[in-house]
Amino acid sequence: REMMLDQVSRELANLGPDAEVGRIETILDQHFGSVVSDVQTVKCVLSNLGKSKRAVQLGNLLGCLRQRGLKQDTYLASVSITACRQACEWGLALDILQNAVADHVELDTITYNATVSACDKG
Repeated sequence: REMMLDQVSRELANLGPDAEVGRIETILDQHFGSVVSDVQTVKCVLSNLGKSKRAVQLGNLLGCLRQRGLKQDTYLASVSITACRQACEWGLALDILQNAVADHVELDTITYNATVSACDKG
């Protein structure tokens, strides 16, 4: 499973910053089918994109997943913001935080600390 997650992360990272949502969806469908139902997989892919400093692709993936109906939770927000910190993308971290607040996600200290850290590192 880990090899598959790495492969998906690489494919998404290789799309480039202007990747169309349709291309992202194609990759997700090829590997997972209904990836939205597997939140743990989503978190792993987001984390991998952050570690490889692919914040733009991370943001594109989040947008695609939101369109597919993925409901953000505290942990998903924290993972996404931490990935932004790793990629030095403080603006995207703030966007994710803003979306979480708009979605009425109960945020915790970890999420806020990750956001502050992303802003500090960016």
